[in-house]
Amino acid sequence: MKDVFFGLAEQYDTGSIPNVAINASGQVLEVHKNEEGFKLYYRFGNLNKATVNWEASHHYDDGNTPAVAMNNRGVAVEVHKNQAGSSLYYHVGDVSSNGVSWHSSHKYDSGIEPNVAVNDDGIVVEVHKTQSPFSNGLYYHVGQVNGSKVDWHSSHEYDSGSVPQVALNNNGYVVEVHQSQSKSKVWYHVGRVNGSKIDFGSSHEFGSGTAPSVALTDDETVIAVWSQGGTLYQRKGQINGTQIDWQSDAVEFDDGQRPSVGIANNTAVQVHPSETILYGLWYSTSLLTNRASWMQDRLGELGNKTISELALPASHDSGMYKGGLAVFGKTQDLSIKGQLEAGVRYFDLRPKWTGSKFVIYHGPITGPDLSEVLSDIRSYCEQGHKELAILKFSHFDGINSDNYPAFRQQVEDAIGSWMVKTKPEGKRLAEGALNEYVNDGTAMMVAIGNDLSINQPQQGFWVYKDWDSSSVAKADLTVFDEYSDTISFSTMKQDQFKKFEEFTGQCKKDPSVPCDLFLLSWTLTPPTAVWPVSKEANRALGSAMVELPAKNQYGKIVNLLYVDYVEYARATDVAIAQNNSNQL
Repeated sequence: MKDVFFGLAEQYDTGSIPNVAINASGQVLEVHKNEEGFKLYYRFGNLNKATVNWEASHHYDDGNTPAVAMNNRGVAVEVHKNQAGSSLYYHVGDVSSNGVSWHSSHKYDSGIEPNVAVNDDGIVVEVHKTQSPFSNGLYYHVGQVNGSKVDWHSSHEYDSGSVPQVALNNNGYVVEVHQSQSKSKVWYHVGRVNGSKIDFGSSHEFGSGTAPSVALTDDETVIAVWSQGGTLYQRKGQINGTQIDWQSDAVEFDDGQRPSVGIANNTAVQVHPSETILYGLWYSTSLLTNRASWMQDRLGELGNKTISELALPASHDSGMYKGGLAVFGKTQDLSIKGQLEAGVRYFDLRPKWTGSKFVIYHGPITGPDLSEVLSDIRSYCEQGHKELAILKFSHFDGINSDNYPAFRQQVEDAIGSWMVKTKPEGKRLAEGALNEYVNDGTAMMVAIGNDLSINQPQQGFWVYKDWDSSSVAKADLTVFDEYSDTISFSTMKQDQFKKFEEFTGQCKKDPSVPCDLFLLSWTLTPPTAVWPVSKEANRALGSAMVELPAKNQYGKIVNLLYVDYVEYARATDVAIAQNNSNQL
C-alpha cells in the first residue's frame, strides 16, 4: 500500500508559522513570519533526490499567519492577516524556473488564520476563522485567478473551530481540516466545488491534537499531519464520497508543532517549527509509494542493474528492536517484517546459541528468537513481491561445527523456498541482475559471515567476507563495512565520505578479488541509548547523499545505506532517489 513517512527533519531557516506548497515540477514554495515581528518571507526551492535545495529567503510583505498554494501552471496564491487587525490580504505570484514574482497585495475579507489552495484551472479555495471574539465560525471563499488578481465569490460559514487548512485537487475535490475549539481534536470535511460554493459533507474527527494540515492528490489520496504535545503525526487516507477511508493509523514521525504539508507528483514535503529550538524551521520530504514493493514497482528501471549497481536501504543490528531489558541494545523499532515492509533490503543479523535455542543478540543483550525473525521473513515472502533482500548472518556466538547444521536447518525450514540457491553462471553473486534473482518472486540472499559456511558448505548459504579479510578469495559476497566508532556526527560524516572517496572496488589484502558492495556506515556508537544519538545522523542522510558524488573517482557507488532506526532516516526514499539518479 502506498504511504508516506516523513522521518526526521532538517532545519532550513528561522522564523515562525511556516506554510509550504509543491508542484509537479518539484518546485517548493514556503512562506513564514519572522521571529518576533511581522515581516513575511518566502523561500523557493527545488527537489533534489530526497531533499530540497533551498534558495535564500526574501521579504515580500508585512503581516501574520501566512499561507501559500501553488499549481502546475505557474501560479501561486498567498494569503495572510495584517499585523495588528483582522484584515485578510492575498497575493498572486508568477512561478518560473527562477522562483516566484509576487504581484501587489489586495484585501479580500476580515478574519484570522487564513489558508488557501489553488488547482490547475486557477480555482482558489480559501478558509479562515472569524475575527469575532464571541464566535468560532469557520468560513470559506471560492475564487478564480484572473491575471494578477483573484475574483472572489461571497464567503460562507461551514463549521466552527480554529486553525483551518484546506487542500484542492484538479477534480474539484476539497478536503478541509481544523482543530476543535474546546478540545484537542482534529476534524475534516470533504466537499466539492460547485460554482461559487462548496458542497461539504459532515465533519468527522480523525485524531487527537492541534493545528492539522492536509494535502490532496488528483486520485483523491489524502495526507494529513498535525501535532500533539510537541510530537508530529501523519495519516494517509482515500476520499470515499464525503468521507475519508483512513488506510493507516496515526503514526508519529518527528518532534515539532503546527506542521504544514503539500504533495505533487507522488512527493510530499512538510515544514514545521521546532518544539524546543526557539524559532527553528524544519522540513523533510517523503515519497508516496509502496515501500514493501519498491523494487518490483521499479523493475523497468532497476531490473537489468546488477546488485553491485544498486543502492539499498540497510539496517544496522537489524534484530535489536525489542523492549524490556533488550532496550539497552535497541537500534531499531520495527520488527524484521516491519523493516521489510518499510523497504529495507540488507539486514545485519547476529545469531547466538543459548544452549537451548538460537537468538539474535548484540553484546550482552539478547534480542528476539531466531524463530521469530525467520517467521517474520517468511510472512513477508508469502506476500509475493518481486523483491530481493540480503540477510547477512555474522558475529556468531556459541555456534560451532556441532550446532551450525541445526542453525542452517532452521533457516532452510523457514525460508528455504525463497532462498537464492544459484547465481548466474560465470558471475559473482553481486554481478547478477535484479531480474535474474526475482523472476519467480521474492528472493532472500543468505550470506554467512563465518568460516563454517566454508567448512560446511550448503547450497543457498553463501560465503560472506569483509573487504579486509585474508580469505576473500573464498567469498561469494564481499562488502566494505567500516564504522567510524564515534558519537560525533561531523567526525563520522567526514570519515565515511573519505572512505567512499578512496574506495577502489578491490579487496584490501587481495586486490584481485572485487569488493562487491560499499556500505556507508551512517551510524554513531554510544555505549547505550542509540536513539537520541542517531537522530542527528538520520536527519542528514538525504542531504548528505546530495553532497556525496553519485560515483566516486573509481566509478563506484554507495550500495548500502546502513542506519539505526531505519525509517526515521528515510533510507528507502533516499535509496530510491539514488537509484533514480541520472549519474547512476
